[in-house]
Amino acid sequence: MTRLLTLLAVAVPLVSAFSNTAPLLVWSSESSDAIDALPATALQASTVLDSLLSSEQVCDYDAVVLVQQRGLHASDLRNLSPESSDLPQLLAHSPSSRTFQYLVNDDASALLSNRAQDLAKECESKLLRYSPGDSGVVLDHGRKTVVSLGLLDLKESGAARRVAMRNQERALAEELDALASVFPNHLVIYSGVPLSALSARASPHVFINDDLPEGGILKRYQILTPGLISIFLVIFFILIPVLMVGIKALAGIQNPIKMDMPKNFNAQEKKNQ
Repeated sequence: MTRLLTLLAVAVPLVSAFSNTAPLLVWSSESSDAIDALPATALQASTVLDSLLSSEQVCDYDAVVLVQQRGLHASDLRNLSPESSDLPQLLAHSPSSRTFQYLVNDDASALLSNRAQDLAKECESKLLRYSPGDSGVVLDHGRKTVVSLGLLDLKESGAARRVAMRNQERALAEELDALASVFPNHLVIYSGVPLSALSARASPHVFINDDLPEGGILKRYQILTPGLISIFLVIFFILIPVLMVGIKALAGIQNPIKMDMPKNFNAQEKKNQ
């Protein structure tokens, strides 16, 4: 039993460390006290973003580039070749950078697309939202800008996923080079988001189902789910019978019968006989 509890104590943190997590990368073109002051370890993406984006230094950049990609895993970044990929080289040659491999990023407040508007308003900057390769994007050299870049979702697996990641990384690197030529002093935040993290309130495109059946709540929603039915079966066919047997056994317990001595009984006379 003790060994089982020990294994559970070790397994639970490991599961929570990888479940529903995504990486977050931060780097800047110049030395940044805000990046260097980030905690070495963190659990929530919102904690890192709050610390970074609330710094007074964030508004001093010519451009703040917020890159977000759904489905990005830490393994996708590890599979990038340091020699042939641009992203690892950007991190290695940046004066200030920080990498977080496993951050919980399932809260809408942690999504970069939601923070871009607030950051642009706070820094009195121009806000641009687009994807790498989009045409018609005008970069204003003389004006501070907050750039919100959206990459394609990573839903593939195996070799197809590695190819998709290389293509996305190459497109991102080209876009960052173009931004760096216009905004030499810039900050880049590249964050992954689990595919299950975005809810309807966090997504710019909300799907509303108008095909719900008419009637009361019992017709619109499934009350008895398989999990709930399983719980009822366990209660009625296992727990209640065991409880009844236990109560019946307790009720059948009786005190030992007490033997009363006769009134005229004399132990001495019985012995003499």
